[in-house]
Amino acid sequence: MKFVVQKYGGSSLKDKKCIEKVLEKIQNTKKDFDKIIVVVSAMGKTTNDLMEMVRSFTTKKHPREMDMLLTTGEQISASILTMVLQEHGLSSVSFNAYQAGIRTNQKWGRANIQKVNTKFLRKKLEKYDVIVITGFQGITNQNEITTLGRGGSDTTAVALAASLGCPCHIFSDVDGVYTIDPAIYPEAKKLDYISYEEMLEMSRQGSGVLHDRSVEIAQKFDIPIYCASTFSDKGGSMIFRTIETIHSKPVIGISVLDKQWLITARTNGADPNFLKTITDVLQKYSLNIDMIALSNHTENWSLSMTVWEDDYETAQDTLEEAQKVLTSMSQSVIVQGNLSKITLVGSNMRKTVGVTDMIFEVIPPNDIYMITTSEVSISLLVSSDKANKTIANLARRFSL
Repeated sequence: MKFVVQKYGGSSLKDKKCIEKVLEKIQNTKKDFDKIIVVVSAMGKTTNDLMEMVRSFTTKKHPREMDMLLTTGEQISASILTMVLQEHGLSSVSFNAYQAGIRTNQKWGRANIQKVNTKFLRKKLEKYDVIVITGFQGITNQNEITTLGRGGSDTTAVALAASLGCPCHIFSDVDGVYTIDPAIYPEAKKLDYISYEEMLEMSRQGSGVLHDRSVEIAQKFDIPIYCASTFSDKGGSMIFRTIETIHSKPVIGISVLDKQWLITARTNGADPNFLKTITDVLQKYSLNIDMIALSNHTENWSLSMTVWEDDYETAQDTLEEAQKVLTSMSQSVIVQGNLSKITLVGSNMRKTVGVTDMIFEVIPPNDIYMITTSEVSISLLVSSDKANKTIANLARRFSL
């Protein structure tokens, strides 16, 4: 039998009209596959609404109880969609993550999937043509409910596809993977193909099409992912192992992460413990270091690093506290905000000479605070005020 896993995001399930489109997609998929496992997100903005509701009652953090609350959104989607499928003659049933045996570790709000009860799924697929499963959530060995964090439904879908050894389709309100987020750069082109390696880098650097953990699982188990729109019949984007023979360009996409801070610390004297002292303080305050540059001179040390946090206001308060501590340990500490990290991605970079020169042709070096590189990416730290202009110039230079 031919299996497929399909995931539908919150925008695909927000109202009756959208759910009818999902029904149509599933009916058409049934023509090509014997059995379908559908993974659903919460309807529309349900997760955000639940979080806002909590803030009206308390400002304190209750990680376990938040996971208990937030998992209700996906259960609503799963049960409603299953009722619609049944009324249209499709043999279907819904399960939450606990029933489906999606086991995770116990990290509230950001759990990792450790095991899927494939035996249970295969047995149920003998009876039903469509199984609808709640995304974004799991259960620990201690029967504690957990959530996987933002984009967790992508991770659920790919993990299920990996456990069953079948392809995975990700449906949302966008019709594929673009060279750049069209909301930032409307002239961006859609990519018909992209490799795991490139997609993973773009996801980590701000592309919102797929969660990076879902791409990691797909790469590990060689599960092809197809990204397309729920609301269109246009072809989407395929993500698989390698496409270097298809893409000849050194750069195939650009991602951007806003809300960056640059921390620059200097100290007199060659203190061998300087780097560890700084990083220990940031770790104490749960601040994640991203880009980093260390300058070691005879008479002083200079350390520059970036910190990115999704919760911008909380991180700003934390940084102010960390800055006070760091200032007492070094000659000076400067924290700069209003910065963006722009990352150019392409697997052909590793065999292309002169990519940096091409960047400097359109971006003045004085506009760049820091540069880091990997085999498949180059990241630039620039002022957020100049980010859109920088992206546009790079897009034109690399024909994106």
